[in-house]
Amino acid sequence: MELDGTIEAVAEDLRRAGAVGGAETARVAELLVAAVEPTLRLHLLEALHAAARELEASAPGVTVEIRLEARDPVMSLVRSGPGSAGGEEPGEAASAVADGELLRLTIRLPEGLKSCVEQAAAAAGASINSWIVTALVRAIDAPAAGWPHVNRRLPRRMTGFVQG
Repeated sequence: MELDGTIEAVAEDLRRAGAVGGAETARVAELLVAAVEPTLRLHLLEALHAAARELEASAPGVTVEIRLEARDPVMSLVRSGPGSAGGEEPGEAASAVADGELLRLTIRLPEGLKSCVEQAAAAAGASINSWIVTALVRAIDAPAAGWPHVNRRLPRRMTGFVQG
């Protein structure tokens, strides 16, 4: 969704309104146009976010994602739950964790893995962030078999005999 057209339309309305009052008012209107562009863009993004939340509330199992590409928002509809392209619904424990407060996390990935994650997210029609969160929730729900025990201590007792 391009915001530039909407912002330019509002700017043109301000210029026309300023032209009615003469040269000095037109100059003030032009200064206002320059000053209001960033805040207008922010308010439009906030309105899109509010609209997305309303849509999500009216359609259970659907998430509306908004991400920025360049300076323009891109909206995507992501279905979750049974029947979605992603598979089964996450379990209760992982869902409770996933529904908490959002925090920023920086991770370092090998370049090849990053490319694979980008391709998988694109194939799923999701953002990279959303795809990673979904993968983590599924990993938490999966049985622990096969996962390495990172904090497992090795036994301290040794058995056997020594010859010598």
